[in-house]
Amino acid sequence: MTKHLGLTTASAAVVAAYGLLGAGAALAQDDWLANLEPMTLKLADFSGDQTANFGKAMVAWEESITAFTDGKITFENYWSSSLLNALDTLQGVGDGVADIGLIIPSYMPQELPVGSWLFGLGGALSGSTVHDVAAGGATALETVLTLPALTEEYARHNVVVLQGTSTPAYNLLCNTPISSLADAEGKRARAIGAVWSDTVEALGMTPVSIAWNEAYEGLQRGVFDCMVINPNQYVNGLVLKDVAPEFVPVTMAQLQSSTWVMNKDIWDGFPVELQNFITEANAKAAYEIWMGYLEIEAQAGDLIAAAEEIHTNDVSEIEPVAAAQRAEAVAALAGTAPGAVENPQQVIDDYLARIDYWTAALEADGYMVTERTPEAILKAFAGLRDVDLANFFARYNEEVTSTLMK
Repeated sequence: MTKHLGLTTASAAVVAAYGLLGAGAALAQDDWLANLEPMTLKLADFSGDQTANFGKAMVAWEESITAFTDGKITFENYWSSSLLNALDTLQGVGDGVADIGLIIPSYMPQELPVGSWLFGLGGALSGSTVHDVAAGGATALETVLTLPALTEEYARHNVVVLQGTSTPAYNLLCNTPISSLADAEGKRARAIGAVWSDTVEALGMTPVSIAWNEAYEGLQRGVFDCMVINPNQYVNGLVLKDVAPEFVPVTMAQLQSSTWVMNKDIWDGFPVELQNFITEANAKAAYEIWMGYLEIEAQAGDLIAAAEEIHTNDVSEIEPVAAAQRAEAVAALAGTAPGAVENPQQVIDDYLARIDYWTAALEADGYMVTERTPEAILKAFAGLRDVDLANFFARYNEEVTSTLMK
């Protein structure tokens, strides 16, 4: 097979298809590729399989790296906690049980105090899906890659951050209508974590802790009334459409940041040409996850808009209460920062400024923040499949990804 810029023709085609032929991807045949030792890297994902949003993006990421290295780097995938579970992954990747894994920092507040503290910034969002996924996601990704206190925290566990993404906002999926504070008073809502339970309490509801695998039956039997989760759970995961037909689109915090990490010894052993390529590939994987979230939410929107199985509640009375509570929580974050964070208020201010910056970038592309009315929400759901983030992503790469190259 012929070579093209240091790759086989087939490999070059795969890399080009993945969109990584920019300045950061050094493709010239050089000693680095000739000297690269063949290896098989193990990836551990507790959240799903290769058909899930994360899984699909990471498989494409793997394929691009295999192509770029002419097949010298290959991968073994361990899905759905088959190698490491959510609580084992940080240590498991650091110790080399797996080479790549998915981390939720808030699950490990003792090991990752800075990452867990930043989780509170998940409340700094608008509720508008495109903006929370893209502007919120870009801000989270930029922060997880560049905040020294955070990157150093991961390094102490012998891992480096590849990329991180944030979910769309969480809402309430309920088995009873809730459109006022009187309706919410005393209702029980599954809310795991203060970033959600504090908002639930502000609405007059009672947060309860129910295992994920018991949530469907709990809603069905009336053990609790609402679940704090993305609307995509109507059609994905738990598929709650039959047991929580009341969609209450009050804005709860987004889950941030789901972070992919690599064993630091493996990363440090890569030549700079490969590190630069992977840096670009990391950003592309995050982008694919953003687009995946929009598609999943669009599927839920189809069901919600049909109004046959799901009823959308008017949240005009309770949305301001939730928004005020989230703003107060973000404002109070500086007082709870770990000692490793220098000038926490500046970190918070910078984060909020970057959300505003990336939100403005989306608005410049014609995507305005959606009002929290039933009509506007349904219209926004209907338009999710028409969203084109290519220009936004190109801007992110130019302004952020390029600065991470060596």
